Formats: sequence, structure tokens, C-alpha cells
Amino acid sequence: MNDEIERTIIATLLNKPPDVNLVNINEEWFTNSDYGVIYKAVNELAESNPNLMSIYGKASKGLTNLGFSDLSTIKSEYVTDSNLNSLASNLHKLALNKEMYRNIQEWQNSPFEDNEEKLLETLNKMQNLEEQSDSGEVSEQINELIDSFDHPKPTGIRTYPQVDTFVSGGLYGGMLFTIGARPSVGKTAFSINMVYEATKLDKNLHVDYFTLEMNKREMLNRLISRNTGISSTALRDPANLSPILKKLVLQSTEYIQSRQIRIFDKTKTLDQILSVIRKNAAKAKPNEYLAVVDYIGLVVVPGNQERYVKVGEITRQLKVMANEFNVPIIALSQLNRGIESRQDKTPLLSDLRESGSVEQDSNVVAFLHKPYDSKDVVQLTIAKNREGQLGHVNFAFNGKGMKFIEVE
Repeated sequence: MNDEIERTIIATLLNKPPDVNLVNINEEWFTNSDYGVIYKAVNELAESNPNLMSIYGKASKGLTNLGFSDLSTIKSEYVTDSNLNSLASNLHKLALNKEMYRNIQEWQNSPFEDNEEKLLETLNKMQNLEEQSDSGEVSEQINELIDSFDHPKPTGIRTYPQVDTFVSGGLYGGMLFTIGARPSVGKTAFSINMVYEATKLDKNLHVDYFTLEMNKREMLNRLISRNTGISSTALRDPANLSPILKKLVLQSTEYIQSRQIRIFDKTKTLDQILSVIRKNAAKAKPNEYLAVVDYIGLVVVPGNQERYVKVGEITRQLKVMANEFNVPIIALSQLNRGIESRQDKTPLLSDLRESGSVEQDSNVVAFLHKPYDSKDVVQLTIAKNREGQLGHVNFAFNGKGMKFIEVE
């Protein structure tokens, strides 16, 4: 049964590569590793609507049993793409059944807390998948449509109005949103502002923020600074604050504690980060989970591979997590120094540091930079966008208060 489902999915995608954006599939769900390699190749090339030769060229190094003629045969078996979502759901279900069997075996052999937690995570994923199963009925969708006439509903996690417009209504499930910048431009501060705006709009939103450059206290100071306008420098020595400012800080800490923001400053390896996302995203309701990784270049991946290979693994796995749990992930990235030597310092996709996989795996790539003709404006330039337009949003940045404000 697995092979039939997997082969039909691949046949569909070989004929209609852009359809890969209509489903959330993890390449690791394929029991046939060659199909997983082909799926990955289609996913990376989908925007250019590639032909069979291009797909084969991209996948050929990873294929073990399939040649070009085999792909041609599979492509000829295509009938329709109308059942693609159903096939993807069945593929996911079979993968979860396999994962459940494996976790049960591990727990029976070693009944400890870690294995019990893995088992519970898989149960949660299976339950979420069942809740999303399609009965064919449309009455619920009709009721939602009618209700939305007077009660508009967000299509994703909202942050800033103009940013939301560019990303089709908000940060959506399956999105890997990469924000690149040179040091000291304010990418960490900007990501904190996005978290602040998102949690202000939805108090039920759960955020996992992985800070690899700062500790929890520094991040807390920045959140308080964003909330109160008190500089993070002053918060390093709060004993010297006036009574009024101390009261503001206390009110701010109460506000932050009322939100579901978790900060991880000792979670440094890729496996640790993925484990936390897997655990918390599996429990979250739709549009109520967001992960932020600050930043890609500091994530630890064991092994002796070249750094670009490790970065490729980081972005691939973050994208896999976003797809598997249907959640958005924001990843921060540094840009190459070469940008400083150019006359036009507007960032380009080629400026992304260390690996082309950052661009390939991201749904949206945006650059934070200061336009050459302005000292008071920081610009977010959307350079890649699978689900919307390209363009830029201007922000006024108050460095003392860590605050980004959209401006026209």
C-alpha cells in the first residue's frame, strides 16, 4: 500500500511540480528513499516549474535504484491531482503508524521518561491528524464563510499589518521565514518585536525563542525594553531605576508572564532545537505556535562536514518541522561581508551566508537593512516570497527602546 501511495504522489508531482506547495509532506515519510529524494528535488525546484530532466538532474546523486527512464515511466502513470491532499494525508498516517510501532518497541525495551515522552508526542500527532481528516462534508466551511462576513478571521499569525499583507495574511503553517542582516542592524530586536506584536494580538500564541547569542536575562531585558521604552542598558542595573520606572518594569514582567513566551539559551544543537519544537508544536492548536531561531550560523551540528553542509541540514530540518507540524518558523541569518564593499548595499539573495540552502528551503526570505539615503529608517525587503509579492516595508527604529514601528 505504501508503494502505491508514494508512487502516485511522485507521478503527480513529476507532472505538476507547483502542486508541491499545496501539500505539507516530509520527505522522510517515504519508505522508498528514492521517492523521498525525488520529492526533495521537486520541492527545491518547484518555483521554476521544472521539466523531468531538471528534476532528474537535481535528484540523480541521491538516487540508488531509479534512473531517468524509471522517472519517465512513473510520470506517464499520472491520472489526476484532485486526490493529492488525500494521498498526502494517508502517507502521513502510515508514517505515524510506523513511528508509533517503533516508539512502542523502544518504550517496552526501555520504559523511561524520554521514551514515554516520544510515545506521547506521536499519539498527539496522530490525534491532530485525525482531527484534520476529511469527511467530504462542506457544511462547516460554509458556516465559517458566512460567519467571516461579519467576523473576519486571520489566515495566519499576525505581526505587523504591512508584513502580514506581504505574507498573505500572516505567518502561516509550513512557513520557514528567514530574516537576513549584517551585524548590528537589529535582526534580534526585530524578531523580538515580531514576537511582541504577535503575542499582543493573540495571548494564546505559544512562542519558543532559541537564543544562541544572548542569555535569558538579556532577552528578558529586551522584551521589557520593548514593552516600556526603558533602555536595556538601564535594565542591567535596575537598582538605580526610579520608583516609577521600577513599577513599570514590574508591570511589564507581569504582562510578559501572562503571555506564552519561552526562551531557550542553553539549547544549542540542532537536535535539541528540533526536539523542543517537536514536543511543543505537537500540542499546539492551528495558528497558536511560533518558533524563532536566533541565529542559523550559531546552531551546532555535530560532525566534521563543511559548514555549508551543516547549514543545509539546519534549514532542511527546520523546513521539515514547519511542514510536519504545520507551524511557522522564523530563522535569523547573517549576510556576507561582501555587501559592505558594494556601492549599492541593498542585500541580495546571494549575500546569504554559508549556504544556498537558506534560500532554497525558505518560503520567505527578507533582509533587514538601512537604505543608503536614510539614517532614520530600517527597511525590511522581501526578496523571496512563495505565497505573495516582493517589496519592502519601512520601519522607524528606536534603538533605546528596542522598538520597530511601521511607517508609510
